[in-house]
Amino acid sequence: MISQSFRDIQSSWRLVIICALIAWVISLSISYGTVPEYRATATFLIFPNASLTSSRDVVTSLDTLDKQTVTFTYADIMGSNRVFAEAVKLLKLDPMQAGKYNFRAEVQPNTNILALIVEGPDPDMAVTLANNMGQAGINYIKGIYQVFDITFLDKAVRPELPFRPTPLRTGAIWAGGGLLVGIALALLKESIRVPLETLRERAITDRESGAFNTRYFKRAVERELARSGDTPLSIALLELEGLQDVVDALPAAVLSDLMHKITVVLRNQLRGNDIVARWSKVSFAILLPATPGLAATRTLERLQQVLTAPVEIGVSGDKLNLSPYVGLSSRLQGEVDEEAFFHRAEAALEKARTTGKLVYYYLDGQQEG
Repeated sequence: MISQSFRDIQSSWRLVIICALIAWVISLSISYGTVPEYRATATFLIFPNASLTSSRDVVTSLDTLDKQTVTFTYADIMGSNRVFAEAVKLLKLDPMQAGKYNFRAEVQPNTNILALIVEGPDPDMAVTLANNMGQAGINYIKGIYQVFDITFLDKAVRPELPFRPTPLRTGAIWAGGGLLVGIALALLKESIRVPLETLRERAITDRESGAFNTRYFKRAVERELARSGDTPLSIALLELEGLQDVVDALPAAVLSDLMHKITVVLRNQLRGNDIVARWSKVSFAILLPATPGLAATRTLERLQQVLTAPVEIGVSGDKLNLSPYVGLSSRLQGEVDEEAFFHRAEAALEKARTTGKLVYYYLDGQQEG
């Protein structure tokens, strides 16, 4: 299953690469069309107020800090809309301009340090907002709480590069996603193609024998006749007289097995571009492209000789003499009429039946035995 999927992907590798490239180009287009966003971060330290005189008060306050309830409270205040509005008012920013900036406060894990993060399109304004919000937050907190103090640990500094977009990183992620989409499409394409090929094969194949059906054979002959009139072409109708008495009596599975054996024998004795088709219950049709009458005669003599040998039926070990008769028709110079072509082959086969000969040829309009 995995190896088959891998082969399916290999056969559609162009589709996979195209999907990855399309995703990568789309990503770059979005990245370079996006306004850069900069991030400025100021950090703060929370500690017991120096006004605490007794060691007991200091220990109690440190124990409270360990629970981080104070730290999280200060973080909520520092990242509040109230503090942001105070900083915007102090800087006299236009509300529309201020709305382009996002902010939040986070507590550093297992510490009494919190970070105030401001993000926006202007790196200088992001820094100014972060530091001004920090100062406004410190002033507000000191006006309410006296036990714990807060101060800047590090003020925000100007970021040199935007944190968003990141064309290379985003492009790699999108290309990877496109690659996965391409793989999925390749597998889907193969899963659809295989049933279609199966349906197409069923439409042109005789199920009982595995050979092509009569309709396909006639279309193939018509295509060959449409080629240059100087191109030689031969068709043969091969009737297995030994099947006449048993074809309706044999179980379906046994008959199908026998017909498949005959088809295999025929194909093994012919060239790769020769076509074998089921013509009737007990006969097959053979198309020999680019084959003149004399060469076709030698091929069919060899084929008749092979089919003269008895064939084993089913698992019983019984053998059946097929007694093959063959009617052969070769294309006349410039002939394009398939009906006349088939008529000569059928007449040749009829003659083979009546004369009792195993092979009967009908070459260039002249009957030969």
